Amino acid sequence: MGLYEWLGNNIPTLLRPTLLLSLAIYHFCMTILEVIFIQHQPSLLLNLTQLRHKSFARLWNRNGAAMSIDMPGPITELLSQCRGLVLDIGPGSGEVLSRFDASKITAMYGAEPAADLHRGLLQNAEKHGFAGKYHALLCGAEPESLIPALYEAGVLDRDRATEVFDEICVVRVLCGVPSPRETIRGLYALLKPGGRMVVCEHVVNPWRTEGSLAARLLQGVYSAMGWPFFMGGCALQRHTAEWLREAGGWKKFDLQYVEPQTAIPFVVGELIKADA
Repeated sequence: MGLYEWLGNNIPTLLRPTLLLSLAIYHFCMTILEVIFIQHQPSLLLNLTQLRHKSFARLWNRNGAAMSIDMPGPITELLSQCRGLVLDIGPGSGEVLSRFDASKITAMYGAEPAADLHRGLLQNAEKHGFAGKYHALLCGAEPESLIPALYEAGVLDRDRATEVFDEICVVRVLCGVPSPRETIRGLYALLKPGGRMVVCEHVVNPWRTEGSLAARLLQGVYSAMGWPFFMGGCALQRHTAEWLREAGGWKKFDLQYVEPQTAIPFVVGELIKADA
């Protein structure tokens, strides 16, 4: 393949994240204007963390459905198999809930730190058959946030402090947690022996094997342009598959790369915790 043909085939895909980054910057600017001129709370500009949460919630509320139409790899099939007691990490406003079979699930707890997304989350839960089954938790995935919320919800107690969930779903969320290794270990501890973790996460480009050096370099460029800041803390260059493998003993570890030639490649699959 000649250089011209390679550029024609790959440049549009490699530059696709530019559109999303531009959209995120637009929503950040609009959030600032809303805070000042509509909410009349200019003091919020001093709380950068809250401002970023509001900005990302604004982006997701207006574009989350469109961004969830095409999901990578076999994630829809994997989510449809979830059953029992399920922990849903970072559900946003619930666009992915349509991919679950609510009749197989006894209860689902959604850990979502953006309060502005909870209304849409509960509406989508009701719409997709989770009435009375879905419980939104205002917390993140990291143990210091998630564990107290699970105690308050009655999922954990003195006699059940770990190994309570049949399934844990992490879909496009581990890229944004502050301490990914610790968070993954915490989630592993909450999974029952024989329980399943469903994974759909974008990761560092595997350029040494099946990926692309150009895409790997562009991940660094997008990061330097402010991707983590404007995209709610999302990091493009995480070794999530490695950290999942290191979290503990797995009876099954099945993760596959999806679109490894792009600047936002995913790993998608299922992990089954070893029996006690």
